[in-house]
Amino acid sequence: MARTFYDSLALNEDIELDLSMLEASGSLLHDESTNHSTATTQASIGSPAWKQTSPGIYGVGLNVAYPALDMKQFIDIPAADCTNLDFTTTDYSLAVWFYYSDSGAIDQLMMSKYIVDGCGWEAYLSEIGTLHYLTVRHHHPLGATTRTGFYSLGWAYAGWHLFSCSRIGTTGYHYRDGEAISTVSDTLIDPASNAACDFRFGCRYSEDDDWFKGMFHRPRAWSRALSVDEHRLLYRLGYP
Repeated sequence: MARTFYDSLALNEDIELDLSMLEASGSLLHDESTNHSTATTQASIGSPAWKQTSPGIYGVGLNVAYPALDMKQFIDIPAADCTNLDFTTTDYSLAVWFYYSDSGAIDQLMMSKYIVDGCGWEAYLSEIGTLHYLTVRHHHPLGATTRTGFYSLGWAYAGWHLFSCSRIGTTGYHYRDGEAISTVSDTLIDPASNAACDFRFGCRYSEDDDWFKGMFHRPRAWSRALSVDEHRLLYRLGYP
């Protein structure tokens, strides 16, 4: 296969998912990485809404028309098409632009490929009082005595943010709008293999709760830790 300009960019080395959202309409989101997986929008009520956020840039809104109602809108990639996201012992990085609203929900799931107390990883928003958390958590085989993760604070409602993170060995690091922020990390335990799990954006693994309520743009994942400069570059290149 010929090497493309996309592949030649240093930032795209070891990229495993890049839903660039260039479609701007319809129910399919195509992965620009060499894995070429396809995500499909899902909904029980209505349809996820495409919205132009700036010239040439589009995002998808989930559960935004009636945020108090469980419209059950999310994005899904079947397990067989996203085995490349089975991060276990390796370092990895995640990134996504998002704009979310106060729905009264305790948790709002963003990117995930996991089963609670079983396997995999998830990134989700939560609130305790006036504190707004973003957490990346590793899940472990059933019967494990602990789950480990890393989190940061200050993810305010009603504004666009670039969230990115890197897992490096036993420690996790968060970035907001390209800059490193204070991150509380457990001593991370490797997640168990999630090869049999779908990748989902916007809901709990069981597809029945923890709905994301807002807009998002360009979820990405790498099977390596991005450098500090690469996290900063993500922000400079991708503002929605």
